[in-house]
Amino acid sequence: MSPTDRPFPFRAGPWSQRCARFTVALLAGFAAGGVHSGPAAVGGTTGQWVFVADRASERVPLDASTACGLPGFQTTLVQRLNAARAVARSCGNSVMPAASPLVWNQRLFSAAAGHARDMATRNYFSHTSLDGRSLAQRVAAEGYLWTSVGENLAGGQATVDGVIAGWLSSPGHCSNLMSRQFEAVGVSCVRQAGSRFGHYWVMVLARP
Repeated sequence: MSPTDRPFPFRAGPWSQRCARFTVALLAGFAAGGVHSGPAAVGGTTGQWVFVADRASERVPLDASTACGLPGFQTTLVQRLNAARAVARSCGNSVMPAASPLVWNQRLFSAAAGHARDMATRNYFSHTSLDGRSLAQRVAAEGYLWTSVGENLAGGQATVDGVIAGWLSSPGHCSNLMSRQFEAVGVSCVRQAGSRFGHYWVMVLARP
């Protein structure tokens, strides 16, 4: 049985509202073959996070541990995502036109990999890190100055094709994936034996 998706609005507190106004939509739902949580999308400005230092020296590398050991991980993902975006499609009740190709970005990948690794090793599943950090904060901490940023999560899928199919079958995730407001992407998959889902996927999309 799948629970009904329910939007959960998050609004910035009084301090950050003086710098920028944004809303994060958080939906939780299950799909065949795995679990999906999301999407999260933020629009506005990174002005509220300018105090966060660029952690380039700590950036998470793309290797077997952050790609679930899948060969050709980055190339395959970019090809599959851009093939999906090249065709107009319906995401639930929303008709999404074809969108321009996404470009892989290492800063976004590092934000995705750090969160995927954290969820896998600490056995939780949420857009909010256990230390309270949001998607916007994680991306800004990597030194990426965004105007729009979004995130799709998934758990349980063992292949690139499987996770993309799952995202496309979910209206909210599909809309994030197809959105013309995003230009760059980073995706990570982390495996953890004994965890709830085994495979934890995070896709971060953004526009500078």
